[in-house]
Amino acid sequence: MSLRRGFKAALLACTIVGLSACGGETVDPAMFDSEVQRLADAGDIHGKIFITLKDRRPALYADFRKIAQQEFNRGRSARDANRVAGLRMREKFLSEILELSKVASDDHVKEMIGVMIDTYEYLGEEDPNDCARNIEGAELEEVTEFPRELRQRETQLIIDLLNAPQTAANRRAASRNEVTNWMVNLSTLEPSVERMLELLQEEDRGKGENKEVCDGMITTYKRLSYKKGADRGTLFRGLALMALQQRLLLRNTAEPEEEKS
Repeated sequence: MSLRRGFKAALLACTIVGLSACGGETVDPAMFDSEVQRLADAGDIHGKIFITLKDRRPALYADFRKIAQQEFNRGRSARDANRVAGLRMREKFLSEILELSKVASDDHVKEMIGVMIDTYEYLGEEDPNDCARNIEGAELEEVTEFPRELRQRETQLIIDLLNAPQTAANRRAASRNEVTNWMVNLSTLEPSVERMLELLQEEDRGKGENKEVCDGMITTYKRLSYKKGADRGTLFRGLALMALQQRLLLRNTAEPEEEKS
């Protein structure tokens, strides 16, 4: 079986969906900022993510604030406006999370895997097609809300990752060969993983096939979660690094085509 194309999509699944935390009249921006600060002071997670972005990622913060401000002007509460902004900025957040995953601590890796498994299980039950879309890095089409507890875990994880020291000390990432060998061995042990890799090579899939893709990804990350802390972290960071390299390759491949058009 050719695994190359399957890996292309599977490795991009090293992301977290949520971040899903995933016109009315114009309101004084100072009023909005005051409401957000009140949320943050009260320990509300939607206020905390706003302040964290402001301190740690000014560029993301500018886009996030613009969306949240617009939603606030339309009559949403500051808390709900921030939630909507997180959903609409999902792709930018996913790219940031992938970057942070390269040097994530073993403890953060453990939580990331747990969130991913719970997310895929929820999407698989709600809409298998959306679960497959998420795995392939596409936008969700049907699922617009997630359980409150899952949203909070996702948002808290983003906050923790953004605030964590960005050090590579004692945080080795598995090599491409190590990751590939692990996936090949896993596909031999787990038929659902082998089936997932086969289906990821197909462009046209039905709902039942997408359910198989979702189940295969859940199995993949569950098996990864069974490993000891250091081994689990090493493999996960290797997956993240390969996903980033794949994204760069896809971007570089697409750019010449865009220039021709």
